[in-house]
Amino acid sequence: MRESSASVFEYLAKDVSAAGSFHSRKSGISSADGEVLCAVDAGGRPSLLVPVGEVKRGPLDWHSKSLALQTLELSVDGLNQPFMILRCIDPMLHHQFGLLADDVLHAVELDPETAPNAVLATLERWRNLFEAERGALLGPAQLAGIMAELSVLQELVRTHGPKALYAWQGPNGNRHDFVFADCSIEVKATTNHNNMVVTIHGGRQLSAPDQGELYLLALQLERTPNGKSVPAMVEELIDSGFPRLELLTLLGSANYSDGDSSAYKEVKFSKLSESSYLIDARFPRITGETLIPSGTIERLSNISYSIDLGHMKETDLNLSTVVIRNAED
Repeated sequence: MRESSASVFEYLAKDVSAAGSFHSRKSGISSADGEVLCAVDAGGRPSLLVPVGEVKRGPLDWHSKSLALQTLELSVDGLNQPFMILRCIDPMLHHQFGLLADDVLHAVELDPETAPNAVLATLERWRNLFEAERGALLGPAQLAGIMAELSVLQELVRTHGPKALYAWQGPNGNRHDFVFADCSIEVKATTNHNNMVVTIHGGRQLSAPDQGELYLLALQLERTPNGKSVPAMVEELIDSGFPRLELLTLLGSANYSDGDSSAYKEVKFSKLSESSYLIDARFPRITGETLIPSGTIERLSNISYSIDLGHMKETDLNLSTVVIRNAED
């Protein structure tokens, strides 16, 4: 497996070049005009150098608050060569840029004859993610919730492969975190050591799905220096074949920014227990179906309540048997 661009950039940044030059390494991927280089500039900013046939001005030269793209003639091994240079401007996005660079290299590998077009097409897909405004840092409780959902996603990928990503619908605004063809799952996390209490937000989270049964999957997590962070989990999922941009976009919809991964790496969790429950008529909840008189749920706002799962009957939930919908379904 090819080394990640992020790790190459990190290695190169330890020995930046003199002002005005790049410290580079061959990527192992070639365009029709030569080998693509991973590099850092004199300021340690990660860059991708894609050889092109000639220097072209105009739409290939632009910059934003996060990225810059230009065409420039550079001297490599004593020879002058025009390059399309994609550079990360924002130091908070260096890791995210490494993932973008991986996608660019893959695109060039698939279409080396028209490498500039491959670069531009890939960049266009990623630009919204790079230009998105970052909010305040998430707290430990919010990170625990994301860790719980990513843990379910990781378990799903073991038997269903990367297509399991299509089932993660919570960040898209669906009332349930995971939606399958035959059931839905709401995922909850708690860091309480003494009891299994989870918080339900709104009157829709535990309402019946359009198809099949609804399950509540609760994970009890412990914050520990020997555990795993959300950024580490994200890297594992990408290494398992998840499409980088799609995963980061979903995380962004869940208010998680990869640009803050350096801060989040310090928040680590270990799983203490995992329990699942069938949401049926015997399960305590506030929804449009359970509220009396019926039809009044929409008049209530800011619904939030906690459920103690400690003495409730658990059920078996086999994630390997759920039916994943296709992306277009």
